Amino acid sequence: MATKIKVTGGKKLAGEITPVKNKNSILACIPAALLSDADVFYNDVPKSTDVVKMLEMLKLIGATVDDSDYSRIRINCSTVDSYRIDKDLGSLIRASIMFAGPLLARFGVCEVPVPGGCVLGKRSISSHVDSFSKVGITTEYIEDGYVRFTAPKKPESAYFVWQFEASVTGTENLLMYCAGINSRVEIVSCACEPHVYELETLLAKMGANLSGTGSNRVIVEGVKGLTGAYFTPGPDFVDIAGICVAAAITGGNLRIKGANERHISGGIIDTIQKFGVSVLGENEDLLVKATGDLCVDLAETNFPLAGDDLPKFVPKPWPGFPIDALPAIVVLCCKTKGRMLIQNWMYETGLDYIRELSAMGANIFMSDPQRIIVSGPCKFKGGKIMVPGIIEGAKAIFLASLCDNVTTTIEGIEILQRRYTDIFDTYNRLGADIEMAS
Repeated sequence: MATKIKVTGGKKLAGEITPVKNKNSILACIPAALLSDADVFYNDVPKSTDVVKMLEMLKLIGATVDDSDYSRIRINCSTVDSYRIDKDLGSLIRASIMFAGPLLARFGVCEVPVPGGCVLGKRSISSHVDSFSKVGITTEYIEDGYVRFTAPKKPESAYFVWQFEASVTGTENLLMYCAGINSRVEIVSCACEPHVYELETLLAKMGANLSGTGSNRVIVEGVKGLTGAYFTPGPDFVDIAGICVAAAITGGNLRIKGANERHISGGIIDTIQKFGVSVLGENEDLLVKATGDLCVDLAETNFPLAGDDLPKFVPKPWPGFPIDALPAIVVLCCKTKGRMLIQNWMYETGLDYIRELSAMGANIFMSDPQRIIVSGPCKFKGGKIMVPGIIEGAKAIFLASLCDNVTTTIEGIEILQRRYTDIFDTYNRLGADIEMAS
């Protein structure tokens, strides 16, 4: 796997591009196969490193996984004989916690390693612990970095769960547990992201009875032993946002195939347009075109203000602008005339990539660890950069390297393989100049 690239920027990107499939949807829906002894099929699965690890964890607990062709993967869990997830693999990615819900429904107990993933701060599992406790599940931290969850031997006929935060993975874990037990569970303050909805849709296909899917209040009537199903993930809205930004900052003209789904990309489109970028729907596609100098017209856009002539950009829980796409917006602001206050309220180290952007020539003032003021437009100067341990932070460095006619050597790019399997070949086909470096 390549770890370093050399990018010569200043090329206008043009052509057609298909966004990657929603990684977070796939990572949640793979463990859902544990709720059934029948075959569950997954179509159009990207061979990202996170997906490979999730499938390997399933194999290690006894599942049959036919992954010779990632265009259709078959999972059968009838031979699963363990509720303990491998520590070496599970500690590498945060998605390993997603095995807890279905394993609890299947065995009544599970042991998962304290999960890892991007360096985005503490990212505790408190939301999972809290939500599980409201359906009678106990939590115990045991030896060797594991946490054990234990379900009640006889679940009650009905539960009401008010989640203290709309955690995406917390919601998904609880949904999978509830779908696999004979109880009626009303969950309030659910996360509503597209990947949560896709998991809800899969659970319904497998035989669970859900109402309120896609909303923040969902009622689940579970069934012990669900059936098989077919699942196809939708486009990744974070990638769609990054592609829109790539077109804007390079003066490009891109057609994003299959991205014109308002429930997925509507908020992203509205946001990108506020920077003076043309984003139009044409049938199933989005057409993104830079129309001149980037700027935010405060009178036209009604951007909220943090002070006189200082607009502020704050991502919000879905259906607000997704926080995972914030790094791309930071790069867009770097090339936009004027100042912008940006806040990452969720992760205390979620702005760690700002150091690298500043080293490349960005004019960014860090007000505190979670707020920055970006002044633009800047001219990026290239150089040698080591990306931070954050997938979308690394993507931000890559996007910045495309802007100006300078050469940037970027090290540590293997982290992008966790979400984007062919990103460099894809962007080269659009006109970028990217070389694998030794």
